[in-house]
Amino acid sequence: MHPIAPNAVNSPIARSACGFVADNGSHARQAGADGATVTPPPAPWIAITGLDGSGKTTLVRSLTEQLGGFRFRLPYHGFVRQFLDVSGGGSAFGDVHTDRLLFATDARLTNTLIRDWRRTHPLLLSQRGWMDNFIFGAVQGVSYDETDALLRTTELERATAIVYLTAEPRVAFDRVAADDNGDKYETLEFITEQHRQTLRFYESVDTGLPALTAFDAIPATLIDTTTLTIDAVLRNARDFLRTVSVSQ
Repeated sequence: MHPIAPNAVNSPIARSACGFVADNGSHARQAGADGATVTPPPAPWIAITGLDGSGKTTLVRSLTEQLGGFRFRLPYHGFVRQFLDVSGGGSAFGDVHTDRLLFATDARLTNTLIRDWRRTHPLLLSQRGWMDNFIFGAVQGVSYDETDALLRTTELERATAIVYLTAEPRVAFDRVAADDNGDKYETLEFITEQHRQTLRFYESVDTGLPALTAFDAIPATLIDTTTLTIDAVLRNARDFLRTVSVSQ
């Protein structure tokens, strides 16, 4: 989990004090031609997920600069990082149950915020999404059914589109190895298994597993960033988003 880098000077996005950035647009209710209040549909939500070191932060920032919108990161609340450093003595496998409870609690709390944000902003872009609870949980030996029981995923907001980023584990690890703000999951061992579990989740979504029904029919793409430039990753993501009518 890394801090979000500043936006370009000419970006329509303004940094807030809470570690996320918000647009200056409005998606609020408006009066129709006959004077009646018209409530627009929830704003699209693009979730960018994938390995640590796969380029999520850069892609979310680039998409926000080009498309506008409201940008945030999951887990959203500071208590998650605070207590992950305590849980299991700082080991990624030391207290899996507490780790999963922390992520599930954050998801349930943040869901209410996301619902509100979708009413007040024209577009949402997130670094990670609910699927990361399943992927990280699987790395730690937690089944999809157990994760779904904690999250009650079908009660949560559904993303409009999902972009999964992967990279060869060694390449991804080398990209984050020098990060002083890294967390306990940013080890080669964890990232290697995270790579496998990301592919497994992506391939499992449409197989009819009851625990994953919340993700059924959400348009998704998988981009391997191992040898791609930043511009190429952005181009691939924009091409995909155009197919689901999110990007112009």
